[in-house]
Amino acid sequence: MTGPEIFSSLPALPVVPLPVPGESLGSWVTAVAQTYGMPLAEYLRRLGIPHRRGAAATERTERDLVVRPCPAVIQALQADTGVATPVLLGMTFDGLDRDLEEACHRHHAPCPACDKDAGQPAGRSVRLLSARAAWRVVCPVHLPIPRSDEVAPGIPLASIDEQLRTILGFLDRAAFDRTAFADLVGIRLASAITVGAFVRFVYLLNAHLRIRITGFDTMRDRAEFRIVGCFDRNEGGAPMPLPAAERNTPALSLLLAWQLTIDPLRTLLTGMRTLHPVRRKSMQDIAQVTGLLDLLLEIWPGEILASLLASGSMSIGQQPGNEGHAALAVALTDHRRNAPDHDLILAEAGWNHAALIGLLFSGEFPRRTQRLSQFANIGPFQYRHVAAGLRMASAVQRRRQKLWANRAWDKRAGLQQLLSEPKRPTRGKAAASRRPPEARRDPDPPVPPSARIVEAVQVVMAAHGPMPTKPCPRQRRALLRKLSAAAVRHLSVADAAKYRAEREFRGKR
Repeated sequence: MTGPEIFSSLPALPVVPLPVPGESLGSWVTAVAQTYGMPLAEYLRRLGIPHRRGAAATERTERDLVVRPCPAVIQALQADTGVATPVLLGMTFDGLDRDLEEACHRHHAPCPACDKDAGQPAGRSVRLLSARAAWRVVCPVHLPIPRSDEVAPGIPLASIDEQLRTILGFLDRAAFDRTAFADLVGIRLASAITVGAFVRFVYLLNAHLRIRITGFDTMRDRAEFRIVGCFDRNEGGAPMPLPAAERNTPALSLLLAWQLTIDPLRTLLTGMRTLHPVRRKSMQDIAQVTGLLDLLLEIWPGEILASLLASGSMSIGQQPGNEGHAALAVALTDHRRNAPDHDLILAEAGWNHAALIGLLFSGEFPRRTQRLSQFANIGPFQYRHVAAGLRMASAVQRRRQKLWANRAWDKRAGLQQLLSEPKRPTRGKAAASRRPPEARRDPDPPVPPSARIVEAVQVVMAAHGPMPTKPCPRQRRALLRKLSAAAVRHLSVADAAKYRAEREFRGKR
């Protein structure tokens, strides 16, 4: 970006450092303050940001500059530095989906390698905006290397890394465009699948399900998974997360959540396998499918699971080699018909289909269709999400919007909340505190009287003579009523004379 594109006006500060691509606004404001040897708190007050108390007050203010930029602060910063407003807003989360604001407010996972690479050309310390992005569960530039127990030998790691970068690039766009998921799952399902719900699904999978990649189809960019461990429940029936040492790298959970969202049935029947093979299934495998179904009901609306229960998908195929498997399992494994292990793949898909159908029709299933999530808060999300639980996508969307409205989402995160906070009323001003917050924050300016009313009051007061120096309240009220009546009569006489003059003038014409 060249100089004329960055600077839009003559700045008040003659020298400011150029922003680094991807730098957060808080990092750049800190660099501006350091250029002039000014403490950051003092420069924030120069921008109109009130002082906060506490040891981490400056850090919280710097965070709020990124999450919820205030227009007044952006305008003051533009006038102070001369940097164009679009460039300043590009260093913030302006336009972010409301469901992600609170999560980004808590999330902070910087990549040291990226910060170092960005800071070396600038010659200063740089903090990137991506460190606050809650959907960046891993760094797309420096992807973590999976452990040996997470990936089977022979898996092309380069293809997995490319797929992860594609997912993160899509989430970067979908975080600011709620219609992005419509291109992948359709308009009907996109109303229930948002970036906030998807990222929370990633955190749930990572904390409650341990998986291993057993294969990868490079032509379709699809991985095959095996469930190694699943969460347990305590005596009260609440899910217990896995220990931190037993959890997967977040990249594997991100890949699984992506495939379960864009291609759910194929991933569920042909891309997922439980711990034991088909002819050696045990209650442990049933528990793993049950736990997976509980996790899926957090995000999947009813339109997806309805395909498992359709009469056509449950019909038994009569073609040779199908061995009585359901038609849905046969159709989803048809592209692997020529594979040497096709019989095993078809048997696994048939068992997964039968196990899911049995759970959906079991008597315990209705107890797991509660309105709110049964899982504890995981990751940067600190409120109970609405569980889909076989409801239609439109119904899930309405319930989420209702929950957001009850949580007072209009009181946004960031500087907007800090700068618009109303002052507490003092004693003797209880009536003012009962007014709505909008009236206390932005009072209407007084309406000036017209010139004719001012003239009438001046004529009446001149005719009355000097006013008493210290009238009692009763005399003062009586005098004001008398003067008001005299002013009204003066206005009536003046209006009548003006009307007669205009009427005579029109008659002469």
